[in-house]
Amino acid sequence: MNRIIRCLTAAILGLALIAMIPAGKAYASSEQFWLDFGETTMSIDAGSSKTMSMRSDFNYTYYVEGATSDATYLECSFKSGSQNVTFHIGDDEQSKNVFFHFYADDERLGTKDAHDCVEVYVQNIKPVNNSLPVTIAKGKTGSLVQTGKISMLYNETGVPMASFSLTKGNGIMAGYRQTGVVSDGANYFNVATGDKNATPVISESDKAVMIANGYAGVCIDGKYVNWP
Repeated sequence: MNRIIRCLTAAILGLALIAMIPAGKAYASSEQFWLDFGETTMSIDAGSSKTMSMRSDFNYTYYVEGATSDATYLECSFKSGSQNVTFHIGDDEQSKNVFFHFYADDERLGTKDAHDCVEVYVQNIKPVNNSLPVTIAKGKTGSLVQTGKISMLYNETGVPMASFSLTKGNGIMAGYRQTGVVSDGANYFNVATGDKNATPVISESDKAVMIANGYAGVCIDGKYVNWP
């Protein structure tokens, strides 16, 4: 009988100790779900976005794995609670699978190791045309060649003449996809980026060369923007 009483006493004390563990600490090491996604996998076309409902018990942060486009990102509050988040896939995204990793970032949790993930299957990927034939001064044909995040205008013999890039602000270059030439009273290089804040960057000397060859600026996602 005494042995049974001792066992019951030990069990009761054990349960009491467990109950005394701080809730945040216990939650961090448990297998409980702290994020509730509307979907854990989804398909999104390159250049498109999709909004999903989400609930988080804690403030969080995220990072993107596998993306090739700067315009692939998550629009979110970073705060706990029920909310809508929007997954943006850049128009120039070339990766077929992009992962959005969520990590808890909250002092209440006591750890930053709590993790969850949403996988996006990128559909209708548009190939980047790195070289476009374009008309230059005196009716000759040159080329606009994109290397990474810079486009260079070459003359008919392949000599580089001028270049431009796009910026999303704060000195950060924006990714884009050059698609051709469009006209709005003057010629503009047509580019697609999906980054709503992108603007052209060009030196004064290169700007003069572009204008001399008939190019007034860049058409970014349908918006005509003159050289700054």
